Amino acid sequence: MKTNNILDILNEVASDAGKLHKIKILTENKDNETLQSVIKAAYDPYTQYHIKKIPEYTTTDEVFMTLDWAINELKTMLASRLLTGNNARDHLAIILGSISIYDAIVLERIIGRDLRCGFSGSTANKVFGKGFIDKYPCMLASAYKAKNFEAINFPAYVQTKMDGMRANVIVSDSKIEVRSRNGKLIHLNGLFDHYRFTGNGVFDGELVVLNDDGSIMDRKTGNGILNKAVQDKLGDLKPNIKLYAWDYIDLNDFKAGRSVTTYHDRLTTLKSKIREAQNDDIVIVDEMQASDMEGVEELFKIALEQGQEGVIVKNFDAPWEDKRSKFQVKMKAEDDIDLLVSNWNEGEGRLKGLMGSVTARTKDNNIEVNVGSGFNDEDRKMKPEDIVGKIITVKYNEVIQSKNKSTKSLFLPIFVELRLDKNEADTWN
Repeated sequence: MKTNNILDILNEVASDAGKLHKIKILTENKDNETLQSVIKAAYDPYTQYHIKKIPEYTTTDEVFMTLDWAINELKTMLASRLLTGNNARDHLAIILGSISIYDAIVLERIIGRDLRCGFSGSTANKVFGKGFIDKYPCMLASAYKAKNFEAINFPAYVQTKMDGMRANVIVSDSKIEVRSRNGKLIHLNGLFDHYRFTGNGVFDGELVVLNDDGSIMDRKTGNGILNKAVQDKLGDLKPNIKLYAWDYIDLNDFKAGRSVTTYHDRLTTLKSKIREAQNDDIVIVDEMQASDMEGVEELFKIALEQGQEGVIVKNFDAPWEDKRSKFQVKMKAEDDIDLLVSNWNEGEGRLKGLMGSVTARTKDNNIEVNVGSGFNDEDRKMKPEDIVGKIITVKYNEVIQSKNKSTKSLFLPIFVELRLDKNEADTWN
């Protein structure tokens, strides 16, 4: 299908959950410059429009302006913060009322940073070329395997593995933003705004929600609250949220995807920045040191006995890099993986008409599995459109070979949570 109507293209892309279908439709329309502008405006990780709620507006049968004009207005007037507050909302109402109803729907999706088509920036880059959408950087730890400890040099840091939502607190020219691991804004009602940090940099860590007694809320409940923050649906709610930080990266290095500053020096800077701001909402993750592998295993055992998820082992001299680093290894009793949901499967018996399970797979399609455990009654009310095409975290014991399939599967897969802060599944090889 080839058309100049952008909403028609987006609806056609969304009509099939298969990645190949989405790439096919996008490829057929890759020369459409307006489509390119729409995708860039929606998925550029560093562009935000600072609008929490779409204002009321009225469209007419007479179309005055184009979608390209509207996107340019978003960038020059809203993203740049030339207009803010009520002035920004009033101007947005004028923009939306000046274009067709179909283009207005597309513009609302751009502002919401979700074109509702089930594809991400990486898919767009496959169609339109590498670098079409900037990749939001994120350093990950290597898996808990013996061979992955070959690059670990002792003594090494051993830090508690937090069980919340990965996040960055970004300081740029005294402005503070909180973003998820894929660059989505996390709206925390100005949690960090009253702090004054010097310099431009990124606090890397994990957001957790605390109970009234100061203990960390269980992951599913806490991340449910944080997912509302990703969707900007906290309202006036101000839960007790803290960032457990483990790294601080210069902003230019962060955007470049690499810092050669050693981890020891970055950690020292992190501690200094927190002391300087007298910050109670960013705290250092528990940190220990081990002189050998035996010491690592002992600290791992202690962490599990204390009810922690595990530990992360890190080299003192490790660089920061936008990749899965060989210089840090995560150790967990059970593993988890983020998968893309491809199918919604109706239940049987008491679950008739409800979600019985979902089929989910890795980004590289090497693992495909049906997940039916871990959903509560509220989860099972989700319709296909609520979960298909989205990312879920699944806990499992072992990767196994599927029966009568070339793909792998998971032994004892259990649903953990819906990951609205992430739009790409993990790979497995």
